[in-house]
Amino acid sequence: MPHPSIRPDVVALFTDVDWYGHLDDPQRPYHREGRPFTHAEHLLLNTITPEEQAAGLAQLRREADWLRDIDAKRQVFVDLVLKYLAKLPEGSVVDDAIDIMTDEDYAEYERLLPIVTAEDTLEYSQRK
Repeated sequence: MPHPSIRPDVVALFTDVDWYGHLDDPQRPYHREGRPFTHAEHLLLNTITPEEQAAGLAQLRREADWLRDIDAKRQVFVDLVLKYLAKLPEGSVVDDAIDIMTDEDYAEYERLLPIVTAEDTLEYSQRK
């Protein structure tokens, strides 16, 4: 028996649902950025197969893992800078902390900087 094909547009639509809803219309699905689904999108979403839903859930898990990874890297970055700022007088700035970093810590700072300052996934992927 052939495997049913997974429609990428349906999976993408499923992963873009704001599962927390909106108070003004809790029965209507919304996109993550707040825009309500069109009637056509709503009808398409209602045709999702179990395989497409499983693919969407897997994608959402990957996104959650990626966000946890980025958050962890941001925390390492902040801790690194704060370690040096704590050694400096009040009113010091990050550039002052960078000036006194060890070569090893500066290399870690340089590695993390483009990751933690990326605006989106594509920018992060290109800087990595």
